[in-house]
Amino acid sequence: MDPTITKVLLYSIAILAIALAGASILLVSRWQRRTIRLFISFGAGVLLGAAFLHMIPEAAHLIQGGVGPPMLLGFLSLFIFEKFIMVHACEAEDCEYHTVGVSAMIGLSLHSMVTGIALGASMIAPQLSLMVFFAVALHKFPESFSLASILAHENVSRSKIFAGVLWVAAMVPVGAILTLVFLHSVSNRTLGWLIAFSAGTFLHIAADDLLPEVHTSTMDRKSSLGIFLAGIVVMWFSQNIIA
Repeated sequence: MDPTITKVLLYSIAILAIALAGASILLVSRWQRRTIRLFISFGAGVLLGAAFLHMIPEAAHLIQGGVGPPMLLGFLSLFIFEKFIMVHACEAEDCEYHTVGVSAMIGLSLHSMVTGIALGASMIAPQLSLMVFFAVALHKFPESFSLASILAHENVSRSKIFAGVLWVAAMVPVGAILTLVFLHSVSNRTLGWLIAFSAGTFLHIAADDLLPEVHTSTMDRKSSLGIFLAGIVVMWFSQNIIA
């Protein structure tokens, strides 16, 4: 079997397992909000570090020019989709959950597919693949936890919660496989644009979905900041480890 396909399959299995773990932890036991916030803070640091320290420099090297347009396109694509198309649960601790319908599931699925595109692009540039997988995996855990909490709040059965979480998580390997199938042989410039686009989506996920958790709470602000910076440091040191 082709090594790239093998790697995609292994990453896909791991991502699905992580997504199920995120949902299972909520349904099996109660986690303190503080613990979840620290995990999200670390994930935000990893995503920012992945984008700024790995993906953007690699895209700039491949494009041999400005990476601003594809990054902006990636950032805006998720911003417009999430803010004007998707149905979101309010992130504030004292806010009631909004209704989550079919449109929200479609939105989260497409969100995951875009993340899968980032993973697929990293497979074409092998020096990025493990780092991008690490960032995607860390993002998938709190995302699945949040989705399960929303569905549980609406009294959805456990079987349907797990089915929904699996469906959304499965869009990551779908996006990765589609990227590999249609873009397995592309020019360096095209690959650079794809990586820069993916970096823009990472910046949006970190800045809009995860970073608010670092500073919105009046408790454990220093701990959240510390673990957030730790995520960036991990990505900094991984420059010399991941090749």
